[in-house]
Amino acid sequence: MFDNHTHSQYSCDIPQGEGNTIRELCISAIEKGLEGIAITDHYDIDGMLDGHYPMLDSDSIAREVMEAKEEFKGKLKVLHGIELAQANQYPIEATEKANSQPYDIILGSLHTVKGMYDFGTTDLAKMTKNEYVSIWDRYLSDMIDVIKWGNFDVLTHITYPKRYYLIKGIPDDFPDIKNKGREYFEPILKAVIDKGFTLECNTSGLRQKIGECLPNEDLFRFYYELGGRDVSIGSDAHFERHLGANFKEATEMLKNVGFKYLAKFESRKKDFYKI
Repeated sequence: MFDNHTHSQYSCDIPQGEGNTIRELCISAIEKGLEGIAITDHYDIDGMLDGHYPMLDSDSIAREVMEAKEEFKGKLKVLHGIELAQANQYPIEATEKANSQPYDIILGSLHTVKGMYDFGTTDLAKMTKNEYVSIWDRYLSDMIDVIKWGNFDVLTHITYPKRYYLIKGIPDDFPDIKNKGREYFEPILKAVIDKGFTLECNTSGLRQKIGECLPNEDLFRFYYELGGRDVSIGSDAHFERHLGANFKEATEMLKNVGFKYLAKFESRKKDFYKI
């Protein structure tokens, strides 16, 4: 099985001196029985170009991934990737970044809306209901813009803000993914299918307060009903202990929905393997 969403010590959201080297991640992946991992460190383009985050050391990542590819050849498929976030805010620069390295896989993600740098670092509880409802609506609209930008392979953790709305104590169960998820995400799921992108099953929620994959089972059922068949699985591990975490539960859920295959990538070419 391939873990298509992992982060090394180079990711901007991992404090300096913490996290794992790429080599350490690879050794752990082998120990856990994974067939391959993609190193997809964060490139939150708005925060980096605005000076909020340090720039990603892409050259060091590329060098260490190439070293790992050679060292672990025949034992582990090591993929050179990137998680390119908020491309809608700087589409020209995002395209330049996507084309700057011979990536195997590019994750398209959205961690925020313009004017803030991440749902996880924003004090949502101090907002009025009108404010946090407006931010949610903007998030959904921005995701359509990310899809229109389109220089990525996998759309990641589409219900990302929900986990922080829960953590920050937003009342009234907002956004109500359980009952209104299909209404919220129908345009996004249809666009993913129309454009031929892959939808990520992000297992990080199973080890967090949200308690479900991102997105949840009902949204995967809706995606399947709409004709979606392309699914990628990723742990979103920021430390080696989370590599491949909860893949068993997630793949059982996907199989119950009807999915038979998972996507993997090399040189940005998609292939499938049986769950």
